[in-house]
Amino acid sequence: MSENFEIIFPSIDIFLYDLKDGLGQEKTTIDQNCRNFCKKIYGDLDETKFEEKYKQFHNYQDTEVEVIELLDTRNRNFPSPLDGYYYPVQIGDTYALQINYSGKLDANSKYNDKPQGIKDEPFLKLKQEITQRISGQTGTIGQTWLFWGKVKSYNTDQEIEKVAQKCYTQIVSNYDWERDLIGKGKLEEGMIFELWYSPQNLGGNGKEFWEKFRQENGHVFIWLFPDSVSPDEMIKRVRSTYYQFMRLWLYRHKVVWSYYQSRYQKTLLKKKYVEIQPAIKQTKELPRLLQSNNLKLSKLQETLTSNLINLSDYTIALNSLENHIRTIKLNLDNYESRLNDIQNKYVRSDLEFLKTFSESENCTKKYQRQVEADHANLSPGLTLLQNLNSTIQGIIDLEQTKSDRKLDNTIAIAGIGLAIGGITATAISAQKDPPLTYNISFLTEPVFVWSMVLSAPFLIALLFRLFRSR
Repeated sequence: MSENFEIIFPSIDIFLYDLKDGLGQEKTTIDQNCRNFCKKIYGDLDETKFEEKYKQFHNYQDTEVEVIELLDTRNRNFPSPLDGYYYPVQIGDTYALQINYSGKLDANSKYNDKPQGIKDEPFLKLKQEITQRISGQTGTIGQTWLFWGKVKSYNTDQEIEKVAQKCYTQIVSNYDWERDLIGKGKLEEGMIFELWYSPQNLGGNGKEFWEKFRQENGHVFIWLFPDSVSPDEMIKRVRSTYYQFMRLWLYRHKVVWSYYQSRYQKTLLKKKYVEIQPAIKQTKELPRLLQSNNLKLSKLQETLTSNLINLSDYTIALNSLENHIRTIKLNLDNYESRLNDIQNKYVRSDLEFLKTFSESENCTKKYQRQVEADHANLSPGLTLLQNLNSTIQGIIDLEQTKSDRKLDNTIAIAGIGLAIGGITATAISAQKDPPLTYNISFLTEPVFVWSMVLSAPFLIALLFRLFRSR
């Protein structure tokens, strides 16, 4: 086949997904999420006009509706003669943005269906225009590119696949067709290919890795129609799939995003586990310190305070890990349900390759197993921290009780001494004025005798308590 093949009405769509409000995010962060998303549509406006559009988006933040179109006019069109538009929506806890671009309109403001040579890289030029309009930003959860058009003069599947391969080399810098191809099939008489460039050796922990990953990875669909399908019919058929694909790819990206977020939580948990090792070692020394009376209560209380902070952090990270398990499972179920709807709608199409994501042992199933295994392996750390803190708290309470008992005994001695002294003083004061010679006859006075009789039980109880405490 000659390299000078042509394509009619090459077009491109990008579907970007941003997190609207994450679990536990503060209002300032949620507001910033909204502002960042709004900039992808209205980044070219001055500050005053932008704030008006931002407030419009912001008003929908707390609306309990599953899907909300964020623009009054549904789309925001590119300035003429560019043939493109923005279509932003709010889907649950996610912002979704579709951007469509098909080049320039002709002199009559009609779409340009003149054949274009692939060697002129029409798809690359379309992609560059969209990338420039969103200032090179990517979706915080992910994005999918859809390239589509009509291949002129070539109609066999083999010929169309060669055209798709050529297009892929122009739109992905680090391309490798065999490595990145997930699958291919048929949809509405056109051939459709799914590719995913997924870089792995990016370094960093879960959060740092994700920031690099979402910038460099590429999830791409190339959908090419044979010459027998008219441009009008092709446009109609592609547009009929937008609603379904926007949601299908949302669920896909949420699964991938949640998996890599779980890697960050795993890093936090492992770090916390290392941090508590000195406290574990110190706890093992407590019996010896107790026996040698070298235990310092203040030092033990400092350790407990530090451990309680670690316990809180560990609990939050472990709960987040568990939440990612649920997120992956929920969105995997949604993906499979949405794919089933698509297959039922397009019964004459072959979309079995789309099941690769949900059924492959190297993809979602691997994600699920990994996160579940991490949660199972790291959960005992929470029990360990809880037991460690309970042990330290118990020893603190015991030592505090001993300290309080000694204090009580001292107070009791002083109290009874004061009581006896008071009674004795009363007995002595009950005598007549003493003579010049020393007289101890007060010892036989009834008041003194009765005071001693009444005090004796308290003295005996105190002595018993003192000997028992030893």
